[in-house]
Amino acid sequence: MLLQELMRIRSTAEGAERDIAAYLIEERSRVPALSARELSRAVHVAPSTVVRFCQRLGYAGYIDLRDTMQAELSYLTSHFEGIDPNYPFDMGEQHMVVAHKIGTLYREIVDDTLGLLHPEALDRAVAAMGSAREVVVCATGVQLSFAEGFRNKMLKIGRTVELEPRTSSAFYRAAHARDGSVAFVMLSYSGESERLLRVARAARANGAPVVAITSLGGNALSGLADATLHVSTRETLEDNIGHFAMNVSTALLLDVVYACIFNQDYFANYERRVETARAYEASRGAAGAVPRDAARALEGLGRQIGGDA
Repeated sequence: MLLQELMRIRSTAEGAERDIAAYLIEERSRVPALSARELSRAVHVAPSTVVRFCQRLGYAGYIDLRDTMQAELSYLTSHFEGIDPNYPFDMGEQHMVVAHKIGTLYREIVDDTLGLLHPEALDRAVAAMGSAREVVVCATGVQLSFAEGFRNKMLKIGRTVELEPRTSSAFYRAAHARDGSVAFVMLSYSGESERLLRVARAARANGAPVVAITSLGGNALSGLADATLHVSTRETLEDNIGHFAMNVSTALLLDVVYACIFNQDYFANYERRVETARAYEASRGAAGAVPRDAARALEGLGRQIGGDA
């Protein structure tokens, strides 16, 4: 997300880059009407310096960056007016008040995520993951645990999903995914994790489809992905107490993709799921049953004990 990147530059860079980033953040309400020349005068740099700054962030020029920033600001000011996803409850509130606030936040996150979901992107993601012989889900944080449910659902309809927490192993898999039968799903809120980007580049180089589940904005991962599904993007990476938005959005999007894949061959997938569940229950019953020879031995032992008594 551009605003997050500007905050990072303001905190870590020096000189003109820091000054430009700081001015854009502090004067963000004026951005829609702010020209490159006005920005350069305000921070005492040449207009060409502003252009180079924008290009280093991956934009064609200042107008491109300004339009992106304006769209992000519009998005951020039109969502979550009631609940702050970073701090959704106040210190000392009663348990039921906290419960209702979290419930309200979940509903807002669901609505927000669906509002960010584009039909074309969803179609591409379902096609890539639905046609793959194997789906590899890659993440470096807690989001991988939310893919567990997706994997289990897919397994019950005969689809293989592997969760890969080690980016080195994911890279090797991507480097050998040459027949297009393996799809890679990258979970990254920032979309700028260099370890995950290496995996995505290797997959793309070998023709393997890449689906990104990431924040809104022109991050590097989105640029590498064949399909991008956006999570609710109002949380900050560090300044929050639960990653509520990312977690709920990730679970929702993976469930949506699973449902769409299931629905492509509804009756066959339903039969597979029912047969798998019945086979599992039958195997449990067989495992719990006492073998016939052992049962006879126990009966004989019981008679002996009864006779001795």
